[in-house]
Amino acid sequence: MGLVMQREIMEDMRDEPFVINREEAYLWDVTFNSDSLESVQYTNQTQIVFDETVSKLSITFRAQFPYSSILEEVVPNSTNEYRYVEVRVWEPGVKESGGNPFWEVKATQDYPLERFEFSELSNGNWLVEIDARGYGFDSPIEQASFHDQFDVSVTITKPCVHFAEIHDSGDCTDLSEL
Repeated sequence: MGLVMQREIMEDMRDEPFVINREEAYLWDVTFNSDSLESVQYTNQTQIVFDETVSKLSITFRAQFPYSSILEEVVPNSTNEYRYVEVRVWEPGVKESGGNPFWEVKATQDYPLERFEFSELSNGNWLVEIDARGYGFDSPIEQASFHDQFDVSVTITKPCVHFAEIHDSGDCTDLSEL
C-alpha cells in the first residue's frame, strides 16, 4: 500500500502535459559545380506524409543564376535547357490521375526568396519533385567565378504533446501517435 501512495503523490507533483505546434522541415540547398561547358542535372523526389493533424504547409523558394541576363543575350535560354529550376508539390493521387500540381514554380533567372503558406490540406503521401540544371565555375579570377544555386524548404506544422517527465529533454510526441 505504501508504494501505491508514493506513486499517487509523485503523479500529483508532475506537471500536466501540454500541446504545442511543431514544425517538420524538409530542405534542399543545391549549389551547382561543373568543370566543363556541360551543365549539371539535379533531380529529387521526396514523399512527405500528411496525417489528419497537419495544420499548415509552408514552402520557401529562392534561385540564383549569376549573369543570367547577360548570358541570355549570348546563348539564348528560351527552351530552358541549360539553367533552370522546376519544383512541383503534388497532393496524394493527383499526379497519377493526370491532374495539376498543388503548387509549382519554374525559374530560369534570379528568383527572390518567397514564402507560400497553405492550410486545409489532404491526408496522405504528398510528393515533392525537383528538376534543375545549372552551372558552377571557379575561375582563377574570382570576379569570373559563378555558381547557380537554389534552395527550397517544405515545412509542415502539426501538434505534439510535451509530457512533464520528458519535457526537459525537449522531446515531443506527435498527437497523431497518441
